[in-house]
Amino acid sequence: MERPRYFAIFKSQANPVNPKDKLAADKTGSDLLDKLGKHNQSGSATTVITTHDLGPPSTVITPSTASANVRSNSTPSKVFTVRPITSWIDKLARDHGSPNSATMSHDDLPSEYQKRDLVLKTMQDSYTEIILPFATDKALLEEYINFGGTVRHGKILEDLDALAGAISYKHCDDGQTDSSPLTIVTASVDRIDFLKPFGVGDLRLSGHVTYVGYSSMEVFMKMEKISSEKPEKRGDTILVARFSMVARDALTGKAAQVNPMLLQNDAEKRMFQMGEEHKARKRLASESALTKRPPTQEERFLIHDLYLEYSKYDDPQTKTKKPDNVVWMADTKMSAIQIMQPQDRNIHDKIFGGYLMRLAYELAFCNASVFINYRPTFLALDEISFRKPVPIGALLDLDSQIAFSEGGEHHSFQVMVKADVLDVEKGTRETTNTFWFTFKDPKKDHDTPKAMPRTYAESMLYLEGKRRGMEGIKLAEVNRKNLSM
Repeated sequence: MERPRYFAIFKSQANPVNPKDKLAADKTGSDLLDKLGKHNQSGSATTVITTHDLGPPSTVITPSTASANVRSNSTPSKVFTVRPITSWIDKLARDHGSPNSATMSHDDLPSEYQKRDLVLKTMQDSYTEIILPFATDKALLEEYINFGGTVRHGKILEDLDALAGAISYKHCDDGQTDSSPLTIVTASVDRIDFLKPFGVGDLRLSGHVTYVGYSSMEVFMKMEKISSEKPEKRGDTILVARFSMVARDALTGKAAQVNPMLLQNDAEKRMFQMGEEHKARKRLASESALTKRPPTQEERFLIHDLYLEYSKYDDPQTKTKKPDNVVWMADTKMSAIQIMQPQDRNIHDKIFGGYLMRLAYELAFCNASVFINYRPTFLALDEISFRKPVPIGALLDLDSQIAFSEGGEHHSFQVMVKADVLDVEKGTRETTNTFWFTFKDPKKDHDTPKAMPRTYAESMLYLEGKRRGMEGIKLAEVNRKNLSM
C-alpha cells in the first residue's frame, strides 16, 4: 500500500461531543494508526483526541520565565532572551524530543530509546504563546529597543523562528520520554506581514501548527498588542507569519513522519485547507520561476520599455539627462560580512535561522534608508528557503540590492539580500539564503526613487521583485480578510 502523504481527521464542531461521535472518532483514529502500523506494546492504537476548541493557551511563556516542564505547565524559572542556547526554546524543544546535538551517532543513542509512536494531535495541543512585557520590564526592553525608540523588527524575526521551532517540537511530541529524538529545522519562511505599526508596549506572540504533511508542518503565528487596561483581552493583530518546518531522524538525517492532525471544527478545516493551498502555490511559483521559464509576453514588453528608457540616458547623442528620481540598480548595492560565532548557534550546533534573518533585515533596512534618504517602513518578508545550514566559524557575505521600485506615487519597493557562506581555505562560495523584503517610503509628499535596470540580469531581478510585490499585496489582503481587518 502506498504510504499516505499527510493525515487529517475531521470532526464535527458541535460541543459538547456526542459520545457516539467520540467513539466514531476514536475508531477512525484507531483505524488510521492501524493502517500506519503504529501500535503500542499492548496492541492498541496510541491516540490523543480532545474535544475543546482553540481557547486558553496550553503553554504560556514570558521572557522573564522559561518553561521547565511544558507538559505539566509547572511554574517556570528566570530567563531574559529567546536565544536557543540556555533559553525557553532550548528547554521547550528538549522537553518535546529534540536531540542535544545534531551529530549524535548510533553509539550515543541510549538502548532504551524506542521507535516514536504516531499520536493524533489537535491544533490546540501545539498552541504556545510568549508575552513580551516591554512596558514594565526595562531589562527586556533594553535588548529590543532601537535607535529610534521603538522595537527592533530584526529581534522579532528571531523570536518568530524560535517560536516556530518550539511549536513544532510540541506537535511532534509523543508523550514518551524514551522515544528516539527528532531534529526539526526551518525549511522556509513562507510569509511575514506587518499589518499595523506598533510602538513600545506589551506584546503577545502566539502560534500553533495548522497543517501537516508526511514530515512537514506549517506553523501559523501572530503578534498582538496587549492592552494595559484589559490585558486578558485580545488586542490588534500587528503581524502574521507562516513557517514551514521539517522533521528529520536525529541519527539518520532522513525524513521523519510527524503526528497526524485531528481537525475539530470548520475554522480548523479552513486553516488546514489554506496550508494545502500555500503548498500548491509555492509549487506553481517554483515551476514558473524565471530561472526555469522565460518572462511572460507582458513582462517582455515591460523589459523592452525599460530598455528604451535607459537607452536614452546612456546615449550621448540624445543628450537626455537621467532624472534625479531615477537610480541605476547597479548603484543600489550594499554588502556586509559577518563571522558566525558560537553564541548564535541553535540546538543543532548550526547558526540560528532567526539570527540570519535579523542580519539580512538590518542590512536591507540600511539599504532602503539610503535609497529613499529616509527611514523606511517595513511591510513584509517574502518566502525564503533555507538551502543549507550555516556552520559556526564561517564567513557570511550578505549582498543587498534594490530589486524593484516603480517610483513616483508607488511608494513600496523590494530589497533583495543574498547570503553566501565563504570557505576561505577552499576558496569556495555557496548561497545559503536569498531574502526578499518589502519596504514602504512613508513620505507621501514626494516621489519615491525609481530603480532602473540596464542589463538583462538586472531586468530579471526587476521582474522577480515585481512578481513578489504583486503576490505580496494579494497575500496581505487575504490575511486582513481572515483577521476581519
